[in-house]
Amino acid sequence: MDIRSTRRGLFRAAGGASLGAIGLVTAGGPASAAPPLPETGGALEPGPGTALVQRFCAAWSNLDAAELAAFFAEDATYQNVPLPGVIAGRDAIQQALAEQIRILQYTTLNIQKAVSWRNTVIATRVDSYRYTNADHDVDLPIVGVFELTPDFRQFTSWVDYFDLGQSEFGTAT
Repeated sequence: MDIRSTRRGLFRAAGGASLGAIGLVTAGGPASAAPPLPETGGALEPGPGTALVQRFCAAWSNLDAAELAAFFAEDATYQNVPLPGVIAGRDAIQQALAEQIRILQYTTLNIQKAVSWRNTVIATRVDSYRYTNADHDVDLPIVGVFELTPDFRQFTSWVDYFDLGQSEFGTAT
């Protein structure tokens, strides 16, 4: 496969198809020149930030906005994509979480896979919940991106990506 750099730093294969992030890995030469990954028996090794994400996700079952807000740095941000806006500051995050919790009977955040790099953790989850006015559970696939403080004790940023239609958000009161 012919891999080369364009002026913008993107990498393309023969035929012009973009290789995106894969191309970035091969910037130093062909893919075979990339350094080997450490052997982990097929499993990803959890990074230091993964434990905080696991505790945060487990805490959701308590439906306590103050407990959840304590995971955030004072100047942290929170965003639910595709909803508009970024929520900035621990107090505003607590208020936003309280609004979400207000319409829930219960919830669990089930991490499927998590990978970390330095102070960033990306976790795929299935969040299961029931709205207060509903007679069925919603199982919502989500990808969450968490950025942590250098000491891995708090979140500086949390962004969740999900399909709004699958969330049944419009049916909640």
